[in-house]
Amino acid sequence: MSFMGGAQLGQVFVQTTDNRGYTPEEIAERATARILRAQTSEEINRVLIKYLQEAQESERMNARRKLIENGFNDAAVRLGD
Repeated sequence: MSFMGGAQLGQVFVQTTDNRGYTPEEIAERATARILRAQTSEEINRVLIKYLQEAQESERMNARRKLIENGFNDAAVRLGD
């Protein structure tokens, strides 16, 4: 008996920001790319949920940063991590 394994590697795309959350345009661009690869409506639903949650977190990150910049550290902490 023999076993022959292999791996197929795809492309990896990494996008980061510097001291800010993602813009709606950046999130939409990544979400669109994922949706176009989706095969089922359930998969599209999962993609939309993921990117909508990311948009919410990104907005909270921007709000926390603004609060900290303006000396409202306690308020920023209340927004959570």
